[in-house]
Amino acid sequence: MPSVLTVSQFIESIRGLLRETVAVVSVQGEVTGYRTRRDNLIYFELKDEHSRVLCFGLSHEVRAALEDGMEIRVTGSPSLFKGNGGFHIRVIEVELVGEGALRKAFENLKRKLEAEGLFRPERKRPLPSFPTAIGLITSPDAAAYTDVLRILKNRWPMVRVKFAGVPVQGTGAVRQIVQAFEHFSGTGDVEVVILTRGGGSLEDLQSFNDEAVARAIFGCHVPVIVGVGHERDITIADLVADARASTPSNAAERVVPDRVEVIHQLDQFSARISRGLAALYALEEHRLSELTQRLGSGIERQTVVIDQALQRFVSGTDSLSHHLRLLAEQLGHASTKLSQRLKFRLSVVAERFQTVASLLHSLSPLAILKRGYSITMKSDGTIVRSSSGLSIGQLIRTRFGTGQADSEITKLS
Repeated sequence: MPSVLTVSQFIESIRGLLRETVAVVSVQGEVTGYRTRRDNLIYFELKDEHSRVLCFGLSHEVRAALEDGMEIRVTGSPSLFKGNGGFHIRVIEVELVGEGALRKAFENLKRKLEAEGLFRPERKRPLPSFPTAIGLITSPDAAAYTDVLRILKNRWPMVRVKFAGVPVQGTGAVRQIVQAFEHFSGTGDVEVVILTRGGGSLEDLQSFNDEAVARAIFGCHVPVIVGVGHERDITIADLVADARASTPSNAAERVVPDRVEVIHQLDQFSARISRGLAALYALEEHRLSELTQRLGSGIERQTVVIDQALQRFVSGTDSLSHHLRLLAEQLGHASTKLSQRLKFRLSVVAERFQTVASLLHSLSPLAILKRGYSITMKSDGTIVRSSSGLSIGQLIRTRFGTGQADSEITKLS
């Protein structure tokens, strides 16, 4: 007898069985009952002529703008809700199916991104002229991969190619393309990125019309060139990219220069420089010759002028010597006269000085004292001229011709 399970145990066992046996499925059908909830969840049913299945997912994972009636292909995990046991598909990825739906989604996304400015020409960056490292995002199984590598090697063999192999359509393509852009943008070891694939239907190119891929291109830190399919294939990725190439081969041609053409241009440039230098040398040689001639003529003229000036100087020097001799003689006579006059004036002045000195000496108080006179002074240095200015007991000082004496008044008369 089988064991009895609770409802929750039964639902959980079926959920586990689905995870182990089915895991991920892709289901195609028509959208009906599309709705969103405030908790960032979307719900819709996928139906065909006979059946329908409930689908739900997160709005940021289901990036396609869905409407009822659209034909789509969902990739997700089948499971049961824990609460009511309802069967559903947990959607991981959505692909539009059918020309009409894809075209409508393309136009809607184009208008949205254009309004945000992702297509503005002024924000597009120029491709590097001589890149040393290139990032390549494409499928390793695609012919585009082989074509791009061959052209890069032939045109500019010294360039390094950093390859990120990704699926370019189908389940997981969008996610891996976005991751490749994040890698190249984060490492900073490439100078330009090529995103490319071969041609295909609108459904085949759906990954290149995805919003996440467009924003990855827009956010890449280095210039991006997109080369998809053929000239007529225009995708959202083409419009966002810094440069659009008509084909994968054209993308490779635009990213690197042609070494043969560069060498040819260098040869032409070298030849132009050589011709220019030769012409410049000839011109400067001619100018130097003319300058040398003019300089020689100028030196000859200046030599004549200098000779004439020298002759005039020699003639003038003789006249100047004669005048200098006359001036020297006159100066000698004047010097003699001046010396005689000074001696006479000095003798007269010395005689007068001696007379005045003798007179001053005779009138000097010291000379008078030496003749036997004396001077009496009070203690404050005042000269005593009469006894009336003195008093008994007062000290006085008497100065003689040689020396002095202090005394005290004992009697006045």
